[in-house]
Amino acid sequence: MNQEAHSGVFQSRAVSIPQTGFRTAKKRDKRIGLLLFENCSFLDIGLVVEIFSLANSVAVAWHEQTAHPYAVSLLSSRGGQIRCTNSITVETESLDATEPASYDVLFIADGEGASAAADDKRTTDWLKRVFQTVKVVQASGNGALLLKGAQLPSARGMIVPIRPAGTRLNTVSENNLQLDINAGSLMLTALSLVKTDFDYETAEGIAEQLMPFSGRWLAPLLGDAPNANIASTMKEAARWIEENCARPITAHDMARSVSMGDRTFLRHFKAEIGMPPSEYLLRVRLDIACRLLITTTLPIDKIARRCGMGNGIRLAKIFKRRLAVSASDYRAFARTEFDNE
Repeated sequence: MNQEAHSGVFQSRAVSIPQTGFRTAKKRDKRIGLLLFENCSFLDIGLVVEIFSLANSVAVAWHEQTAHPYAVSLLSSRGGQIRCTNSITVETESLDATEPASYDVLFIADGEGASAAADDKRTTDWLKRVFQTVKVVQASGNGALLLKGAQLPSARGMIVPIRPAGTRLNTVSENNLQLDINAGSLMLTALSLVKTDFDYETAEGIAEQLMPFSGRWLAPLLGDAPNANIASTMKEAARWIEENCARPITAHDMARSVSMGDRTFLRHFKAEIGMPPSEYLLRVRLDIACRLLITTTLPIDKIARRCGMGNGIRLAKIFKRRLAVSASDYRAFARTEFDNE
């Protein structure tokens, strides 16, 4: 790829996206093919490449590893340089050098050169082979002419439904999600794939990086954001905190327990429960510590470990700060009160 292309939309950038985790462990990268031709449109290509590049960056940041969930290849009939309609030249791989069965997703570019590309037997023969195994095929605009030239359907898909605004989203199993073949947007299809592999908020965050304020129109197209019943979801999160408070947990762990992004979770939890999740966790631990001090003869250090406070020194500091009394004095006073009842 030449420098002009690299310095444009293909350039990676820092992202700030809610961290909720890659949905499933992949045995290998998901192979993404972008089929180009002379005089194709660069806009869709650039957006698709950038979407998967940002998703890879998120995966690396979460897992602190170099493996990427998406491997993107730019393809053309004979390989080499392809000139797009806006005079940007990109380097591509030859179709003959690629194994059709290795691709999971195929995008086909839009552009004025689609008619000529549809008459290229090398391209149409390759499309016939790849269509038998690829899980998702999405053509943009005139790119559908290549599928027509190969006598194939205009799209194929097993991803999150893309739906018109105002229509109801049907609940379907994750392994049988159908693509609306009338959508015709490579960008939305790419974001839908990210939504399936990560979550809604990751796809939304990537869209916001590329197109600020896209949230105003993205939700009706990608489908409803998860966790529509926020109140019950936050109660579920509170129960999870209570059940897991004895071990070290972070706000990120709490958010993941209900499949939410960190910042969204923090906002909703505070609104529904009345305090940040870190404060709720501390209060739960403190309550357990108080009960154990009153009802058992366990040493303070062991009580601290049982309620997730680490050690007696930390527990003592929290008692002094929150209750203005030492843990041992609290125990003595509480037992005196209990004996006098």
